[in-house]
Amino acid sequence: MVRRRRTKEKRLTLLLHPLRREIYRLVCETPGLYFFELSSALTAPHGTVNWHLRKLEEANLIKSAKFGGKRIYFSRTLRTEDVEKAFVVLKHLTARKIFAHILNNEGCHQTQIARALSIHHDTVRHHTLRMESAFLVSSFKDGRKTCYKLGEVGLKLQEESINTISNTYVAALMDILEENCLHPEIEEVSKNHLTIRIECPGKEDTTFSISLSQWTFDEEWEETITHQPKTEIVKEEA
Repeated sequence: MVRRRRTKEKRLTLLLHPLRREIYRLVCETPGLYFFELSSALTAPHGTVNWHLRKLEEANLIKSAKFGGKRIYFSRTLRTEDVEKAFVVLKHLTARKIFAHILNNEGCHQTQIARALSIHHDTVRHHTLRMESAFLVSSFKDGRKTCYKLGEVGLKLQEESINTISNTYVAALMDILEENCLHPEIEEVSKNHLTIRIECPGKEDTTFSISLSQWTFDEEWEETITHQPKTEIVKEEA
């Protein structure tokens, strides 16, 4: 009898805990999220945040991976690990400038990028290597010049098909919640928004929402980056 009660109590703890819900929401809504970025957005101690992250991983709601010397956290089925790594790379402003230029000028080479953005060619090399490791861009040779085009993840980002709530994600999430929460019900679902209601015995039901934004890298955005300082040599990520 005691074991059955404890099992039931364990099933009630997954997303009914307000801090754990907030952690999961932030992980879903923020691609390429570092631990300290997550902690800084919350008021809880680091140890408490880390404990809830472990619980979410044990429940197969999130995953973590080391990239760029830091551990990132992401939803298990919402986005792939490659996509999360791509957004780690794009956290750097100069990387976003370079990526936008390649997106809008396919086949451009290192010297063209450096001149267009008024940055050192070593900076271009540094960031494009990181972008290649995350499949944002791919390089090819044109004579002695190294040229760039969008990679597999870059193409998905251009198509705005990365940050969407898919039927696969909803189904996987509901399967997990069915095992760990009482009677979850979908209230609203669209391409970039999901609301789930979870029954709370003896209390008001809990509503859990995830809202995702779309990212675009267009010509208008690129124009705003041409007025940056003229040189920036990067030897390692800040």
